[in-house]
Amino acid sequence: MATVRDKLWMFGVRPHQDDIWFTPKRETRLYSRSRITPAEGAFMLDIPNMLLINCDGEPVPFSHDAYGYAESFCRMDRVLWGATGSGGFRVGNEEAFICDLAEKYPNICGAYMDDFVHKFKDLPTAEAREKQLALLKEIRAGLDKASRKMELAVTWYTRDIDGLDDEIASYLDILTLWTWNANELPLVEERFCHIEKNFPRQKKLMGIYIYDFPNQRPVPLDLMEHQCELALRLLREGRLDGMIIEANSTMGVGFSSELWLRQWLEKVKHIEL
Repeated sequence: MATVRDKLWMFGVRPHQDDIWFTPKRETRLYSRSRITPAEGAFMLDIPNMLLINCDGEPVPFSHDAYGYAESFCRMDRVLWGATGSGGFRVGNEEAFICDLAEKYPNICGAYMDDFVHKFKDLPTAEAREKQLALLKEIRAGLDKASRKMELAVTWYTRDIDGLDDEIASYLDILTLWTWNANELPLVEERFCHIEKNFPRQKKLMGIYIYDFPNQRPVPLDLMEHQCELALRLLREGRLDGMIIEANSTMGVGFSSELWLRQWLEKVKHIEL
């Protein structure tokens, strides 16, 4: 029987990706820079699944750096590899690289599109949607060249739930749902129910932030508890398919939210679902 641990994912980015957010004025902490790699973050929280997010095009597909990351994930159960990176950035041959990785590493299970909506946010609605569909078709066609089924997952901010429609969703296997501003976490269940009702075919993973980026603070502990306990309840009810912890780049600096999360996961990870 599956346990909570089986449903945990690490949102993996290059070390130091978010150091710019951490200044001594914002909270007393051990360090002002995070050196934690994606694999180290997963190890620290005992998380068996990984999302590898390309940041500004790094790691570059087919590079020694990219293969090095893949090697570091050798003990992970499942790995989704970035087809769009932070800000929706693409090098252009991500799908070919993911297909190549899938031949070498059995745990590579698909592609992840981060900041998919953000990439087209400044375009008129009709043009943005046209470009979204074109990109989805391109990525899906590339993944279909793999020797086995590759899933396609996307970042979807819960504030943008009205921008998701049936045609866009038809290309997607997994919706990952994120609340960018921690002050909106009390609205998560209502927003989740909307997605659940309108898009029953797709798997759904809930993103769990350690750091509240727009408010430049660790997520307050009452809101950490709210989002984690809600995700746990939805997992136990069979309505949620996983939790994603964001991110290794906000770990190892002494945030109270990380310590709380580490202790909470130790308590709940062996609960059977």
